[in-house]
Amino acid sequence: MANAGFAPITDNPVVNRNGDRYGFLPHLEVLAHAVEAARPLPLTVGVFGPWGSGKSSFMHMWRDLLGAQAHAVWVNPWKYDQKQEIWAAVITSVLAEIQQNERTRDKATRLARSLAWLSLRGVLSRGAPMVTGGLLGKEEAQQALDRLADSDAEFHRHVNAFERDFAEAVDDYLDGADRLMVFIDDLDRCTPEAAVTVLESLKLFTGDSRCVFVLAMDYDLLSAVAAKKFGELAPLKGAAYLEKIVQLPFFLPEVAWDTLRGSLAPYVLLPPQHAEPFWQLTRTAFGASPRRLKRYVNVFNLAAAILERTSGGPAGNMRLLQLAELLILRSEHRSFYGHLATDPGAWARLKDVAWGRSVPDAAIEAFYLDQPLMRLLSLGRDDQPAGFPVAPDGEETERMMTTVRVTSGAPRV
Repeated sequence: MANAGFAPITDNPVVNRNGDRYGFLPHLEVLAHAVEAARPLPLTVGVFGPWGSGKSSFMHMWRDLLGAQAHAVWVNPWKYDQKQEIWAAVITSVLAEIQQNERTRDKATRLARSLAWLSLRGVLSRGAPMVTGGLLGKEEAQQALDRLADSDAEFHRHVNAFERDFAEAVDDYLDGADRLMVFIDDLDRCTPEAAVTVLESLKLFTGDSRCVFVLAMDYDLLSAVAAKKFGELAPLKGAAYLEKIVQLPFFLPEVAWDTLRGSLAPYVLLPPQHAEPFWQLTRTAFGASPRRLKRYVNVFNLAAAILERTSGGPAGNMRLLQLAELLILRSEHRSFYGHLATDPGAWARLKDVAWGRSVPDAAIEAFYLDQPLMRLLSLGRDDQPAGFPVAPDGEETERMMTTVRVTSGAPRV
């Protein structure tokens, strides 16, 4: 390795369509055109994808595609999670944007206060100042709750009035423009239960407004949480529940492996002619997850630089590939990695089993049944000229684990 220095890869989303590295733009243009034609409003769009798949980048590109003159609001609800009632914080963020317009400032301020009062009904036990943004003291909040609890009819009147007034405030703010785009990012950073309450509040409080709500979230996670509402009924009921809230679902396309590899390859501290085993190892371990791969490349580069510095010279490509595999064992196969702490020679013995050179002994027999682990260790079995790493001996494994602990901490098993 010629240079032990490296610059970590950041995980910041792209800020405009020119930064598209994963081929999202053609999909985005079709979706944005369809949403633009939607009538009547409101409309809720779900941008679905697992954690780290590029949802934030996709939404930033969409915001850029709208242009500077578009009426748009960006909300990050996870910033409010556990700090105040999160569904109220989301709607308050929209009202804060409307409040910037002098024509609608007073109406938005009144709505923000009404929203604070409404939020008290079910969440006072978590602390009034927290859920009202400090607008009401605890004693005032208790009095408000008592009044709201007098009858459900009164509560419903408050809800209906808020829905109507919110729609009117949006109309005044738009001043003849077509719609207000509300991008709600990082819902899957919130607690799942809080994310579901955001969906419900949009349906309950903003049902007559000329808004398009674009929600970034993990579909499977939210479906599972929503399913809890139905007790013993099948998880599919959770999906049906989300379908009533999200009218237009869009599942983020998986990033092509070659595209992802190409974007990260310049950062990897391995000569290109020796990098093929590295990429096969990482693809087997992480799939095409941009966030996980970025993080792994950062950890590998840091560990490789430390290994070279502490070894007093170049580590060599084989040693670097062994380090790459050991880091995967640390993050993806923690039970086996924990076993190496007391039996460092187990890596070489299980590798021999994976390559068909021996049979498992009693100490590693249980790991032989771990199919993902064996799939990883068997890479290179039938194609050894590709340069896949053999496992180091026990003494070298112990030294390398010291390097890994610096970058990844002690194993959690």
